[in-house]
Amino acid sequence: MTGVVALLVGLAVFALVRGIYLLLRESATVVVDLEPFIPTKQGTKKEGASKRLRPWLHRLEQLALSQRLNDQLDRARVNMTGGEWLALWGGLTVGGFVVGWLLSRSLMAAVGLALLGLLIPPRWLASRIQKRHQEFQDQLTDVLRLITNALQAGHGLLQAIQVVAEEMPPPAGEEFSRVLQEMSLGYPLVQALRRLAERVESDDMDMVVTAIEIHSEVGGTLSEILSTVSNTIEERVRLQGELRTLTAQQRISGYVISAMPFVLAVILSLLNPEYMRGLFTPGWIWLPALGLFMILLGNAIIQRMMRIDV
Repeated sequence: MTGVVALLVGLAVFALVRGIYLLLRESATVVVDLEPFIPTKQGTKKEGASKRLRPWLHRLEQLALSQRLNDQLDRARVNMTGGEWLALWGGLTVGGFVVGWLLSRSLMAAVGLALLGLLIPPRWLASRIQKRHQEFQDQLTDVLRLITNALQAGHGLLQAIQVVAEEMPPPAGEEFSRVLQEMSLGYPLVQALRRLAERVESDDMDMVVTAIEIHSEVGGTLSEILSTVSNTIEERVRLQGELRTLTAQQRISGYVISAMPFVLAVILSLLNPEYMRGLFTPGWIWLPALGLFMILLGNAIIQRMMRIDV
C-alpha cells in the first residue's frame, strides 16, 4: 500500500512540474519581433505569464544567475526565460527529493534523485548549446560556398547573406536571418556578424568576420578571400570529425563511469535502505562528499583529456 501511495505522489510531483512548464509555455508568446535583436542581455523575451506566477518569476528574473541563463537559453534556442528555467530546475530538484524519500524512506535515495534533478537540466542545456554550435560549424563551409558563389555571380555581400538565410537549414539559416534583422535595426554589417560569432562561439566564424572586416577597410576580392578561408575551415572540420570519432569511446566511458556510483547508490537504497544508511551517520558523512568530489574531478579530467584543439 505504501508503494502505491509513493508512486501516486511521484506521479503527482511529475504532473505538477509538467503543469508548471506547460503553463509557462502557454503563457509565453514567442514572437519573431525586434526585442531579441536589440542589444540586451535579457535573451529572448516573452509576453505574459500567469498573474499568480508573475511576481515569483519577476523575482527570479532579477537574479544574476537568471541573467546568465538568459544568454545560454538564447544560444540554445530554448523558448524560456531564465526565471522560468530556474522555476523548472528547482521543481525537478525538490520533486526528485520528495519522490526518492517517499519511495524508499532513505535519505541517500532522496538526495540521489535530487542530485539528478539538479545536475541533469544544466547538463542538457550545455549539451544542446554544444550540439547547436557543432551543427553550425558543420554548415559553415556550405555557408561560405554559397556566399562565394553569390559574390562571383555579381551580388553584393548583403544579397549573399540573404541567400544563406533563405537556403540554409537551421541553425545557420536562423542565425543569418537574425543578422539581417539586426542590420534592419541599424547595426553595421560587421558588428551584426561579430554578434553572430559570439553567439555560436565559433573561432572559424570569427575568422570569417575578421576577413570581411579587413576587406571592408583595405579592399580586395572578397570571394577569393572567403574561398581561401573556406578551404582552411573545411580542413579543420575534417580533422575535428576524425578526432571526435577517435575519442568517442573514451568520452562515453567517462560518462558511464561517472554515472555508475549514483545509479548503484539509488538502486541499493531502494532495495535495502539500511545498507546505505550507515554512510550518512555523523562519523562517516564525509565519505559520500569525498566520493562525489572524486567522481566530478575524475569526469572533468577525462573530458579535458579528450578535448583536443585543432
